[in-house]
Amino acid sequence: MKKKVGIIGASGWIGQGLMTVLKKEEYEVVPFSRSEKSGWRQWGGEAVPDLSGLDAVVNLAGEAIDQRWTEERKKHFYDSRVKLTEHLAQGVTEYQVKTLLNASAVGFYGDRGDEKLTEESDPGSGYLAELCQKWEGAVGEIKARTVLLRTGIVLGKGGRAWEKMSSIFRLGIGGRLGSGQQWMPWIHLEDEINAIIHCLESDLKGPVNLVAPESERNVHFTKKVSQALHRPAFLPAPAFALKIALGEFAEEGLLSSQRAIPEVLLQDGFEFTYPSLGEALVELSA
Repeated sequence: MKKKVGIIGASGWIGQGLMTVLKKEEYEVVPFSRSEKSGWRQWGGEAVPDLSGLDAVVNLAGEAIDQRWTEERKKHFYDSRVKLTEHLAQGVTEYQVKTLLNASAVGFYGDRGDEKLTEESDPGSGYLAELCQKWEGAVGEIKARTVLLRTGIVLGKGGRAWEKMSSIFRLGIGGRLGSGQQWMPWIHLEDEINAIIHCLESDLKGPVNLVAPESERNVHFTKKVSQALHRPAFLPAPAFALKIALGEFAEEGLLSSQRAIPEVLLQDGFEFTYPSLGEALVELSA
């Protein structure tokens, strides 16, 4: 008998894709969206989801981080990640939900140069790393089997990352960011969704890196995207210009390096549909 699964952030791009695949696999899916307030109730002055009857919860909520980090936005980043997760953990305990898959990000590791980062690697430093650590810590010591989904850049048609990136390259103004030597941990949307379902159906717990096995340096990533789209990539964006334009987001979100490895998924037998960027770009550029 398939599980009854609640999806927090069901109206988002990944949430919609996950919900579609789960339904095809005959799961009973209960969507939750703060924008629609569907299935939410008041809890300590906050709107939180009613988790009654659920076997598992997948929390994908979190305001988009790819924008200038003002103090007001940082509050939204915190509330939509840490505060929501705190309330969710209480709900999981109250309703005796057996499994919680909670979103996180490879930003947990901070800027680590060429170091290979597995789920056993130490946390990093900086605003984004500290936010991710608080996000994961907000789950607390609950009895439910908990998986922390440390996701990289998710590439897929209709997604923010690919649409922004491809539109720039199609205009012929693409290029490396800064030195281009920073590692970019990425994953195709199909693998992201399948990996989440793998975590849902397995006995895994703790952090899981949701990234492709083959990370790319930004300079190589840029070159492969330009080739796939048949556009030049000769306009590099200097680091100082990115920092002026985008502030902290440029420094920690675009110029930092995380050579993350999906060690847990690979050891658990998960097979990637798009293990290399070249294979992913064939589908993305079609």
